Amino acid sequence: MRSAGSGSKASSVECRTMSEPRVAAVVCEGQTDVPIFREIIQALWPSVEEVRSLQPELDELGRATLPAGWTRVRDWCQQHADRLDEVLDPFVGSPIDLLLVAIDLDIALEAGIADPPNDVGAYEARRLRETMTDWMLASGRRRLPPEVVLSTPVRSLEAWIIAALYPRERAPEQIDDAASWLVTKGKLRRSPSDRKPWKELHRYRLFASTVAAKLGSPRGLVEARHGVRWAQREA
Repeated sequence: MRSAGSGSKASSVECRTMSEPRVAAVVCEGQTDVPIFREIIQALWPSVEEVRSLQPELDELGRATLPAGWTRVRDWCQQHADRLDEVLDPFVGSPIDLLLVAIDLDIALEAGIADPPNDVGAYEARRLRETMTDWMLASGRRRLPPEVVLSTPVRSLEAWIIAALYPRERAPEQIDDAASWLVTKGKLRRSPSDRKPWKELHRYRLFASTVAAKLGSPRGLVEARHGVRWAQREA
């Protein structure tokens, strides 16, 4: 919370006490992404006591209240570009110490944000992060605030899940349809209505702790060969 009359983030930070909770927030495509990112954030930064979902908006059961998808992430970024400082340091409520904005690279390719690559890798992920940065740069702003971190899972968040659950799988980022792959392994089910992989929230909550626990392993999810692009915005 900003100190009365100061109007500046620096003053706000100076007024915070050690007892105040560290807060993170996520802007991502769907409700099943949220528990995964929540567990990862708290594993990497144990002092974070609260992880809020700014997009999608969730009900008390953690279910999205509106349609989700990459366009919702884009819309949120563009709509809040001019008041990003206020999002990070509101007049009422705790400041946000970390804002994670995430889009799966496979969705970006489908949407035409990046050219389809022959080998999904750092180059395409970097280009997508540059596009995401452009969405959030307001007039006159040259860089994103340091609290903002961009994540572009390759190809999808399900590749992270495969890497965590099946450490012997050599290249999960090269699996074209990771969700369907998880169906074949019995980790997900097909929807009875359209037979597509059914991304049930309770299953992703169970996946989340395993994904976060694997971060420090030799084949941990922070390694590029697992298709993970968890990197702060490049200078």
